Amino acid sequence: MADNINVPIRMLVFTSPECYACPDVERIVHKHVGTYYSDLCHISTIDVIEYPKVAEKYNVRSLPTVMIDDEIVLQGLVTESDIQDLLWQRVTGSIMEREESFDARKETLLTISKNSFDSIMNEEFIRPNIGDYLHVGVMQQMMVSLVALDKLVPHLLYQAGRDVGLYGVGTYLMITLNPSIGTEFRAKERFEEVMTGLVKYFSDNETINIPMKLAESAKVVKLNEDMAVLRINGLASACGAPFVGEPLCHFSAGEMAGITEALTGKHAVVHESKCIGTGHTYCEFEIMVSDDKITRTQEEYQDEYIVEDRSQHFQGILHDISTRLHESFISPKDVFERGNIGNEVHFTKLQQAIVNLRMADPFSGALLYAAGRQLGIFGPGRDILQRYLEDENYSWPLTLDQSLHVLNKFFHFGMIQAAKERSDVKIIEEDDQLKIRIYECAMSSGAKDSETTFCDFMAGYIAGRIQILTSKDCIVTETKCHGLGDKFCEFEISFVD
Repeated sequence: MADNINVPIRMLVFTSPECYACPDVERIVHKHVGTYYSDLCHISTIDVIEYPKVAEKYNVRSLPTVMIDDEIVLQGLVTESDIQDLLWQRVTGSIMEREESFDARKETLLTISKNSFDSIMNEEFIRPNIGDYLHVGVMQQMMVSLVALDKLVPHLLYQAGRDVGLYGVGTYLMITLNPSIGTEFRAKERFEEVMTGLVKYFSDNETINIPMKLAESAKVVKLNEDMAVLRINGLASACGAPFVGEPLCHFSAGEMAGITEALTGKHAVVHESKCIGTGHTYCEFEIMVSDDKITRTQEEYQDEYIVEDRSQHFQGILHDISTRLHESFISPKDVFERGNIGNEVHFTKLQQAIVNLRMADPFSGALLYAAGRQLGIFGPGRDILQRYLEDENYSWPLTLDQSLHVLNKFFHFGMIQAAKERSDVKIIEEDDQLKIRIYECAMSSGAKDSETTFCDFMAGYIAGRIQILTSKDCIVTETKCHGLGDKFCEFEISFVD
Protein backbone atom coordinates (compact mmCIF):
# COMPACT_ATOMS: atom_id res chain seq x y z
CA MET A 1 0.00 0.00 0.00
CA ALA A 2 1.30 3.43 -0.83
CA ASP A 3 2.52 5.50 2.11
CA ASN A 4 -0.19 8.07 1.52
CA ILE A 5 -2.93 5.42 1.79
CA ASN A 6 -1.58 3.93 5.01
CA VAL A 7 -5.01 3.87 6.70
CA PRO A 8 -7.20 0.94 5.59
CA ILE A 9 -10.36 1.73 3.64
CA ARG A 10 -13.15 1.36 6.18
CA MET A 11 -15.99 -0.89 5.02
CA LEU A 12 -19.10 -0.88 7.22
CA VAL A 13 -21.61 -3.72 7.07
CA PHE A 14 -24.87 -2.85 8.86
CA THR A 15 -26.85 -5.88 10.06
CA SER A 16 -29.30 -7.02 12.72
CA PRO A 17 -30.17 -10.42 14.22
CA GLU A 18 -33.61 -10.30 12.53
CA CYS A 19 -32.24 -9.59 9.04
CA TYR A 20 -32.51 -12.82 7.01
CA ALA A 21 -30.41 -11.52 4.09
CA CYS A 22 -27.60 -10.07 6.18
CA PRO A 23 -25.54 -13.24 6.84
CA ASP A 24 -25.23 -14.04 3.10
CA VAL A 25 -24.21 -10.50 2.13
CA GLU A 26 -21.75 -10.28 5.02
CA ARG A 27 -20.22 -13.65 4.06
CA ILE A 28 -19.80 -12.57 0.42
CA VAL A 29 -18.26 -9.23 1.39
CA HIS A 30 -15.76 -10.96 3.71
CA LYS A 31 -14.96 -13.49 1.00
CA HIS A 32 -14.17 -10.93 -1.69
CA VAL A 33 -12.38 -8.48 0.60
CA GLY A 34 -10.25 -11.29 1.98
CA THR A 35 -9.47 -12.54 -1.52
CA TYR A 36 -8.74 -9.29 -3.37
CA TYR A 37 -8.45 -6.38 -0.92
CA SER A 38 -7.12 -7.79 2.35
CA ASP A 39 -4.26 -5.24 2.44
CA LEU A 40 -6.52 -2.31 1.54
CA CYS A 41 -9.77 -2.79 3.45
CA HIS A 42 -10.98 -3.34 6.99
CA ILE A 43 -14.53 -4.60 7.59
CA SER A 44 -16.48 -3.34 10.60
CA THR A 45 -19.82 -5.05 11.27
CA ILE A 46 -22.38 -2.75 12.90
CA ASP A 47 -25.39 -4.31 14.65
CA VAL A 48 -28.05 -1.58 14.33
CA ILE A 49 -29.81 -2.88 17.45
CA GLU A 50 -26.66 -2.56 19.53
CA TYR A 51 -25.46 0.69 17.91
CA PRO A 52 -28.57 2.59 16.77
CA LYS A 53 -26.75 5.95 16.95
CA VAL A 54 -24.29 4.90 14.28
CA ALA A 55 -27.14 3.79 12.00
CA GLU A 56 -28.90 7.13 12.59
CA LYS A 57 -25.75 9.08 11.81
CA TYR A 58 -25.41 7.36 8.42
CA ASN A 59 -29.17 7.35 7.70
CA VAL A 60 -29.31 3.57 7.34
CA ARG A 61 -32.96 2.72 6.67
CA SER A 62 -32.81 -0.81 5.27
CA LEU A 63 -30.68 -3.91 5.79
CA PRO A 64 -28.22 -5.18 4.87
CA THR A 65 -26.32 -1.96 4.04
CA VAL A 66 -22.66 -1.75 3.03
CA MET A 67 -20.81 1.57 3.22
CA ILE A 68 -17.31 2.50 2.08
CA ASP A 69 -15.78 5.72 3.40
CA ASP A 70 -19.08 7.35 4.38
CA GLU A 71 -20.96 6.35 1.19
CA ILE A 72 -23.62 3.66 0.86
CA VAL A 73 -22.60 1.28 -1.94
CA LEU A 74 -24.93 -1.70 -1.38
CA GLN A 75 -28.37 -2.17 0.12
CA GLY A 76 -30.64 -5.17 0.29
CA LEU A 77 -30.13 -8.66 -1.04
CA VAL A 78 -27.96 -8.57 -4.19
CA THR A 79 -26.09 -11.19 -6.18
CA GLU A 80 -22.49 -12.16 -5.56
CA SER A 81 -21.40 -10.88 -8.98
CA ASP A 82 -23.04 -7.51 -8.31
CA ILE A 83 -21.22 -7.27 -4.97
CA GLN A 84 -17.89 -8.13 -6.61
CA ASP A 85 -18.34 -5.53 -9.36
CA LEU A 86 -19.46 -2.77 -6.99
CA LEU A 87 -16.66 -3.45 -4.51
CA TRP A 88 -14.08 -3.33 -7.28
CA GLN A 89 -15.39 0.00 -8.59
CA ARG A 90 -15.78 1.60 -5.17
CA VAL A 91 -12.47 0.42 -3.67
CA THR A 92 -10.61 1.65 -6.75
CA GLY A 93 -12.43 4.99 -6.52
CA SER A 94 -11.66 5.27 -2.80
CA ILE A 95 -7.94 4.77 -3.46
CA MET A 96 -7.97 7.59 -5.99
CA GLU A 97 -9.91 9.86 -3.61
CA ARG A 98 -7.40 9.18 -0.83
CA GLU A 99 -4.52 10.04 -3.15
CA GLU A 100 -6.20 13.38 -3.81
CA SER A 101 -7.11 14.09 -0.16
CA PHE A 102 -3.68 13.18 1.22
CA ASP A 103 -2.26 16.61 0.39
CA ALA A 104 -5.08 18.30 2.31
CA ARG A 105 -4.42 16.09 5.34
CA LYS A 106 -0.70 16.79 5.15
CA GLU A 107 -1.29 20.56 4.86
CA THR A 108 -3.57 20.50 7.92
CA LEU A 109 -0.92 18.62 9.92
CA LEU A 110 1.72 21.13 8.87
CA THR A 111 -0.52 23.98 10.08
CA ILE A 112 -0.99 22.33 13.47
CA SER A 113 2.74 21.63 13.66
CA LYS A 114 3.58 25.26 12.91
CA ASN A 115 1.11 26.36 15.58
CA SER A 116 2.71 23.93 18.01
CA PHE A 117 6.20 25.20 17.23
CA ASP A 118 5.20 28.87 17.58
CA SER A 119 3.44 28.11 20.86
CA ILE A 120 6.31 26.10 22.35
CA MET A 121 9.29 28.04 21.05
CA ASN A 122 7.96 31.57 20.54
CA GLU A 123 5.19 31.66 23.17
CA GLU A 124 2.61 32.62 20.54
CA PHE A 125 -0.44 31.07 22.19
CA ILE A 126 -3.05 29.38 20.03
CA ARG A 127 -5.58 29.72 22.86
CA PRO A 128 -4.82 33.16 24.31
CA ASN A 129 -7.55 33.05 26.98
CA ILE A 130 -6.75 29.68 28.50
CA GLY A 131 -3.23 28.70 27.39
CA ASP A 132 -2.00 25.83 25.28
CA TYR A 133 -1.93 23.01 27.82
CA LEU A 134 -4.67 20.66 28.95
CA HIS A 135 -4.94 17.97 31.60
CA VAL A 136 -3.50 14.57 30.64
CA GLY A 137 -6.74 13.02 31.92
CA VAL A 138 -8.69 14.67 29.10
CA MET A 139 -6.27 13.25 26.54
CA GLN A 140 -6.50 9.78 28.09
CA GLN A 141 -10.31 9.85 28.16
CA MET A 142 -10.50 10.39 24.41
CA MET A 143 -7.77 7.92 23.45
CA VAL A 144 -9.03 5.14 25.72
CA SER A 145 -12.63 5.74 24.59
CA LEU A 146 -11.60 5.16 20.99
CA VAL A 147 -9.53 2.07 21.73
CA ALA A 148 -12.46 0.63 23.71
CA LEU A 149 -14.88 0.92 20.80
CA ASP A 150 -12.94 -0.40 17.84
CA LYS A 151 -10.03 -2.82 17.46
CA LEU A 152 -8.78 -1.03 14.34
CA VAL A 153 -8.15 2.16 16.34
CA PRO A 154 -4.69 1.14 17.62
CA HIS A 155 -3.54 0.77 14.02
CA LEU A 156 -5.17 4.06 13.03
CA LEU A 157 -3.55 5.90 15.95
CA TYR A 158 -0.17 4.41 15.07
CA GLN A 159 -0.51 5.58 11.46
CA ALA A 160 -1.71 9.01 12.60
CA GLY A 161 1.35 9.29 14.83
CA ARG A 162 3.61 8.18 11.99
CA ASP A 163 2.21 10.93 9.74
CA VAL A 164 2.81 13.49 12.49
CA GLY A 165 6.36 12.21 12.92
CA LEU A 166 7.06 12.45 9.20
CA TYR A 167 5.43 15.82 8.51
CA GLY A 168 5.16 17.51 11.91
CA VAL A 169 7.37 19.75 13.98
CA GLY A 170 9.03 16.85 15.80
CA THR A 171 11.96 16.52 13.40
CA TYR A 172 12.87 20.20 13.76
CA LEU A 173 12.55 20.04 17.55
CA MET A 174 14.73 16.91 17.58
CA ILE A 175 17.53 18.71 15.75
CA THR A 176 17.09 21.68 18.09
CA LEU A 177 17.38 19.36 21.07
CA ASN A 178 20.33 17.45 19.61
CA PRO A 179 22.15 19.41 16.86
CA SER A 180 24.52 16.46 16.29
CA ILE A 181 21.73 14.75 14.32
CA GLY A 182 22.19 17.30 11.54
CA THR A 183 25.98 16.90 11.34
CA GLU A 184 26.31 13.10 11.56
CA PHE A 185 26.15 11.25 8.22
CA ARG A 186 27.37 7.77 9.19
CA ALA A 187 24.31 5.52 9.43
CA LYS A 188 25.05 3.80 12.74
CA GLU A 189 26.16 6.97 14.49
CA ARG A 190 23.22 8.96 13.09
CA PHE A 191 20.77 6.37 14.44
CA GLU A 192 22.43 6.72 17.84
CA GLU A 193 22.09 10.52 17.71
CA VAL A 194 18.41 10.20 16.77
CA MET A 195 17.88 8.00 19.83
CA THR A 196 19.61 10.64 21.96
CA GLY A 197 17.25 13.20 20.47
CA LEU A 198 14.22 11.04 21.32
CA VAL A 199 15.41 10.81 24.92
CA LYS A 200 15.40 14.62 25.12
CA TYR A 201 12.14 14.89 23.16
CA PHE A 202 10.32 12.66 25.67
CA SER A 203 11.94 14.17 28.77
CA ASP A 204 11.06 17.17 30.92
CA ASN A 205 12.31 19.98 28.71
CA GLU A 206 11.40 22.89 30.99
CA THR A 207 15.11 23.48 31.66
CA ILE A 208 15.86 24.07 27.98
CA ASN A 209 12.75 26.13 27.28
CA ILE A 210 10.89 23.53 25.20
CA PRO A 211 8.10 22.56 27.62
CA MET A 212 6.12 19.99 25.64
CA LYS A 213 5.44 17.97 28.79
CA LEU A 214 5.07 14.74 26.83
CA ALA A 215 6.67 12.67 29.59
CA GLU A 216 8.69 12.97 32.77
CA SER A 217 11.90 11.27 31.60
CA ALA A 218 13.29 8.82 29.05
CA LYS A 219 16.41 6.73 28.48
CA VAL A 220 17.81 4.24 25.97
CA VAL A 221 18.20 0.84 27.66
CA LYS A 222 19.42 -1.08 24.60
CA LEU A 223 21.10 0.06 21.40
CA ASN A 224 22.73 -1.50 18.36
CA GLU A 225 23.04 -0.44 14.74
CA ASP A 226 19.45 -1.29 13.71
CA MET A 227 17.47 -1.56 16.95
CA ALA A 228 17.00 0.43 20.13
CA VAL A 229 14.80 0.15 23.21
CA LEU A 230 13.52 3.43 24.63
CA ARG A 231 12.06 3.49 28.16
CA ILE A 232 9.77 6.40 29.07
CA ASN A 233 8.43 7.36 32.50
CA GLY A 234 5.20 9.37 32.90
CA LEU A 235 4.18 9.30 29.23
CA ALA A 236 1.00 11.40 28.87
CA SER A 237 -1.03 8.70 27.12
CA ALA A 238 -0.61 6.13 29.92
CA CYS A 239 0.70 7.82 33.07
CA GLY A 240 -0.99 6.54 36.21
CA ALA A 241 -3.21 4.12 34.30
CA PRO A 242 -4.48 0.95 35.99
CA PHE A 243 -4.06 -2.47 34.38
CA VAL A 244 -5.82 -2.30 31.01
CA GLY A 245 -4.57 -5.50 29.40
CA GLU A 246 -3.06 -3.88 26.31
CA PRO A 247 -0.76 -0.96 25.41
CA LEU A 248 -2.17 2.56 25.26
CA CYS A 249 0.57 4.55 23.52
CA HIS A 250 -0.07 3.74 19.86
CA PHE A 251 0.14 7.37 18.72
CA SER A 252 3.51 7.88 20.45
CA ALA A 253 4.84 4.66 18.91
CA GLY A 254 3.80 5.86 15.46
CA GLU A 255 5.31 9.29 16.01
CA MET A 256 8.64 7.71 16.98
CA ALA A 257 8.54 5.64 13.79
CA GLY A 258 7.83 8.70 11.62
CA ILE A 259 10.52 10.84 13.26
CA THR A 260 13.05 8.03 13.01
CA GLU A 261 12.27 7.49 9.33
CA ALA A 262 12.52 11.21 8.55
CA LEU A 263 15.84 11.68 10.35
CA THR A 264 17.64 8.44 9.45
CA GLY A 265 16.39 8.02 5.88
CA LYS A 266 15.60 4.39 6.70
CA HIS A 267 12.37 2.47 7.13
CA ALA A 268 11.30 2.23 10.76
CA VAL A 269 8.83 0.22 12.84
CA VAL A 270 8.09 0.77 16.53
CA HIS A 271 6.42 -1.70 18.87
CA GLU A 272 5.40 -0.87 22.45
CA SER A 273 6.65 -3.92 24.31
CA LYS A 274 5.82 -2.69 27.82
CA CYS A 275 3.21 -0.18 28.97
CA ILE A 276 1.77 1.13 32.20
CA GLY A 277 -1.51 -0.20 30.81
CA THR A 278 -0.06 -3.73 30.83
CA GLY A 279 0.97 -3.54 34.46
CA HIS A 280 4.46 -2.04 34.15
CA THR A 281 5.70 1.09 35.88
CA TYR A 282 6.93 2.63 32.61
CA CYS A 283 6.42 2.40 28.86
CA GLU A 284 9.06 0.75 26.66
CA PHE A 285 9.36 0.87 22.87
CA GLU A 286 11.39 -1.30 20.49
CA ILE A 287 12.55 0.88 17.58
CA MET A 288 13.77 -1.03 14.51
CA VAL A 289 15.26 0.43 11.31
CA SER A 290 16.19 -1.14 7.99
CA ASP A 291 17.29 -0.14 4.50
CA ASP A 292 14.57 -2.47 3.21
CA LYS A 293 10.89 -1.81 3.73
CA ILE A 294 9.59 -3.30 6.96
CA THR A 295 5.94 -3.41 7.92
CA ARG A 296 3.94 -3.74 11.08
CA THR A 297 0.72 -5.69 10.55
CA GLN A 298 -2.51 -5.14 12.45
CA GLU A 299 -2.41 -8.65 13.89
CA GLU A 300 0.79 -7.87 15.80
CA TYR A 301 -1.08 -5.53 18.12
CA GLN A 302 -4.62 -6.89 17.97
CA ASP A 303 -4.33 -10.57 18.78
CA GLU A 304 -1.62 -10.34 21.42
CA TYR A 305 -3.80 -8.44 23.88
CA ILE A 306 -7.30 -9.83 24.27
CA VAL A 307 -9.59 -8.66 27.06
CA GLU A 308 -12.88 -10.45 27.74
CA ASP A 309 -15.95 -8.18 27.75
CA ARG A 310 -13.73 -5.54 26.19
CA SER A 311 -16.20 -2.65 26.05
CA GLN A 312 -17.39 -3.18 29.63
CA HIS A 313 -13.78 -3.51 30.80
CA PHE A 314 -12.81 -0.21 29.21
CA GLN A 315 -15.81 1.53 30.78
CA GLY A 316 -14.20 0.75 34.13
CA ILE A 317 -10.91 2.18 32.87
CA LEU A 318 -12.64 5.37 31.71
CA HIS A 319 -14.31 5.77 35.08
CA ASP A 320 -10.92 5.36 36.74
CA ILE A 321 -9.33 8.04 34.52
CA SER A 322 -12.21 10.45 35.14
CA THR A 323 -12.07 9.89 38.90
CA ARG A 324 -8.31 10.49 38.99
CA LEU A 325 -8.76 13.63 36.88
CA HIS A 326 -11.08 15.06 39.54
CA GLU A 327 -8.85 13.84 42.39
CA SER A 328 -5.84 15.58 40.88
CA PHE A 329 -7.48 18.96 41.56
CA ILE A 330 -8.36 18.33 45.19
CA SER A 331 -5.59 16.01 46.41
CA PRO A 332 -1.86 16.73 46.83
CA LYS A 333 -1.13 13.13 45.82
CA ASP A 334 0.44 12.64 42.38
CA VAL A 335 -2.40 10.44 41.08
CA PHE A 336 -1.08 10.49 37.48
CA GLU A 337 2.48 9.73 38.59
CA ARG A 338 4.14 12.47 36.57
CA GLY A 339 6.61 13.69 39.18
CA ASN A 340 7.82 17.27 38.79
CA ILE A 341 6.33 17.71 35.33
CA GLY A 342 2.74 17.99 36.58
CA ASN A 343 -0.51 16.87 34.97
CA GLU A 344 -0.51 18.98 31.81
CA VAL A 345 0.46 18.22 28.22
CA HIS A 346 0.54 20.53 25.20
CA PHE A 347 -2.94 20.29 23.67
CA THR A 348 -1.66 20.01 20.07
CA LYS A 349 -0.53 16.43 20.84
CA LEU A 350 -4.16 15.44 21.31
CA GLN A 351 -5.22 17.59 18.38
CA GLN A 352 -2.71 16.03 16.01
CA ALA A 353 -4.05 12.57 16.80
CA ILE A 354 -7.74 13.48 16.55
CA VAL A 355 -7.48 15.66 13.42
CA ASN A 356 -5.35 13.18 11.49
CA LEU A 357 -7.59 10.29 12.54
CA ARG A 358 -10.71 12.24 11.56
CA MET A 359 -9.38 13.14 8.09
CA ALA A 360 -7.89 9.71 7.35
CA ASP A 361 -10.81 7.53 8.45
CA PRO A 362 -14.32 9.03 8.08
CA PHE A 363 -15.81 6.41 10.43
CA SER A 364 -13.64 7.71 13.28
CA GLY A 365 -16.10 10.61 13.55
CA ALA A 366 -18.86 8.16 14.50
CA LEU A 367 -16.48 6.42 16.92
CA LEU A 368 -15.53 9.72 18.56
CA TYR A 369 -19.20 10.70 18.89
CA ALA A 370 -20.12 7.32 20.42
CA ALA A 371 -17.16 7.51 22.82
CA GLY A 372 -18.08 11.03 23.94
CA ARG A 373 -21.74 10.07 24.40
CA GLN A 374 -20.80 7.10 26.59
CA LEU A 375 -18.67 9.38 28.76
CA GLY A 376 -21.47 11.95 28.91
CA ILE A 377 -23.97 9.35 30.14
CA PHE A 378 -21.82 7.27 32.46
CA GLY A 379 -18.92 9.55 33.33
CA PRO A 380 -18.41 11.45 36.59
CA GLY A 381 -19.97 14.81 37.36
CA ARG A 382 -23.58 13.64 37.66
CA ASP A 383 -23.58 14.77 41.32
CA ILE A 384 -22.60 18.29 40.16
CA LEU A 385 -25.43 18.31 37.63
CA GLN A 386 -27.84 17.18 40.35
CA ARG A 387 -26.64 19.97 42.63
CA TYR A 388 -27.29 22.63 39.97
CA LEU A 389 -30.67 21.08 39.21
CA GLU A 390 -31.64 21.43 42.89
CA ASP A 391 -30.24 24.97 43.10
CA GLU A 392 -32.55 26.01 40.27
CA ASN A 393 -35.50 24.11 41.81
CA TYR A 394 -35.97 22.15 38.59
CA SER A 395 -37.93 18.91 38.50
CA TRP A 396 -36.45 16.01 36.56
CA PRO A 397 -36.75 15.39 33.65
CA LEU A 398 -35.78 18.85 32.44
CA THR A 399 -36.76 20.74 29.30
CA LEU A 400 -34.03 21.48 26.76
CA ASP A 401 -33.90 25.11 27.91
CA GLN A 402 -33.46 24.04 31.53
CA SER A 403 -30.91 21.38 30.57
CA LEU A 404 -28.73 23.83 28.68
CA HIS A 405 -28.88 26.25 31.61
CA VAL A 406 -27.66 23.52 33.99
CA LEU A 407 -25.10 22.26 31.48
CA ASN A 408 -23.72 25.78 31.01
CA LYS A 409 -23.16 26.07 34.78
CA PHE A 410 -21.56 22.62 34.76
CA PHE A 411 -19.09 23.60 32.03
CA HIS A 412 -18.06 26.60 34.16
CA PHE A 413 -17.55 24.52 37.30
CA GLY A 414 -14.06 25.13 38.69
CA MET A 415 -12.61 21.63 38.26
CA ILE A 416 -14.11 21.31 34.78
CA GLN A 417 -12.53 24.60 33.77
CA ALA A 418 -9.21 23.60 35.32
CA ALA A 419 -8.90 20.68 32.87
CA LYS A 420 -8.47 23.36 30.18
CA GLU A 421 -10.43 21.49 27.52
CA ARG A 422 -12.11 24.77 26.51
CA SER A 423 -12.01 28.40 27.62
CA ASP A 424 -15.68 29.38 27.59
CA VAL A 425 -19.15 28.04 26.78
CA LYS A 426 -22.22 30.09 25.86
CA ILE A 427 -25.82 29.21 25.08
CA ILE A 428 -26.89 30.99 21.89
CA GLU A 429 -30.45 31.43 20.62
CA GLU A 430 -30.50 31.77 16.85
CA ASP A 431 -33.34 31.23 14.38
CA ASP A 432 -35.56 30.13 17.30
CA GLN A 433 -33.11 27.36 18.11
CA LEU A 434 -30.86 26.98 21.16
CA LYS A 435 -27.22 26.18 20.41
CA ILE A 436 -24.06 25.58 22.42
CA ARG A 437 -21.04 27.66 21.43
CA ILE A 438 -17.59 26.64 22.66
CA TYR A 439 -14.48 28.78 22.50
CA GLU A 440 -10.88 27.53 22.23
CA CYS A 441 -11.84 23.85 22.06
CA ALA A 442 -8.78 21.64 22.44
CA MET A 443 -9.73 19.43 19.49
CA SER A 444 -9.80 22.11 16.80
CA SER A 445 -8.41 25.48 17.94
CA GLY A 446 -5.95 26.87 15.43
CA ALA A 447 -6.69 24.23 12.78
CA LYS A 448 -6.90 25.47 9.19
CA ASP A 449 -10.09 25.38 7.14
CA SER A 450 -10.16 21.73 6.04
CA GLU A 451 -13.88 21.54 5.23
CA THR A 452 -14.20 19.11 8.14
CA THR A 453 -15.56 19.30 11.67
CA PHE A 454 -13.25 17.84 14.31
CA CYS A 455 -15.20 17.95 17.58
CA ASP A 456 -17.28 14.76 17.32
CA PHE A 457 -16.22 13.67 20.80
CA MET A 458 -17.51 16.93 22.30
CA ALA A 459 -20.77 16.62 20.33
CA GLY A 460 -21.28 13.11 21.70
CA TYR A 461 -20.45 14.21 25.24
CA ILE A 462 -23.02 17.02 25.07
CA ALA A 463 -25.61 14.53 23.75
CA GLY A 464 -24.94 12.18 26.66
CA ARG A 465 -25.24 14.93 29.28
CA ILE A 466 -28.49 16.24 27.75
CA GLN A 467 -29.92 12.72 27.65
CA ILE A 468 -29.44 12.17 31.39
CA LEU A 469 -31.00 15.60 32.13
CA THR A 470 -34.02 15.34 29.81
CA SER A 471 -34.47 11.56 29.71
CA LYS A 472 -34.80 11.97 25.94
CA ASP A 473 -32.67 10.67 23.14
CA CYS A 474 -31.03 13.49 21.18
CA ILE A 475 -28.54 14.08 18.38
CA VAL A 476 -25.97 16.87 18.64
CA THR A 477 -24.47 18.15 15.38
CA GLU A 478 -21.45 20.41 15.09
CA THR A 479 -22.33 23.10 12.56
CA LYS A 480 -19.40 25.49 13.11
CA CYS A 481 -15.79 24.55 13.78
CA HIS A 482 -12.24 25.81 13.35
CA GLY A 483 -11.96 22.99 10.82
CA LEU A 484 -14.62 24.80 8.76
CA GLY A 485 -12.87 28.16 9.05
CA ASP A 486 -14.94 29.43 12.02
CA LYS A 487 -13.54 31.15 15.12
CA PHE A 488 -15.45 28.93 17.54
CA CYS A 489 -17.31 25.62 17.64
CA GLU A 490 -21.11 25.52 17.67
CA PHE A 491 -23.48 22.61 18.24
CA GLU A 492 -27.17 22.18 17.40
CA ILE A 493 -29.44 19.83 19.36
CA SER A 494 -32.38 17.85 17.96
CA PHE A 495 -34.48 15.28 19.79
CA VAL A 496 -35.22 11.86 18.31
CA ASP A 497 -38.93 11.07 17.98
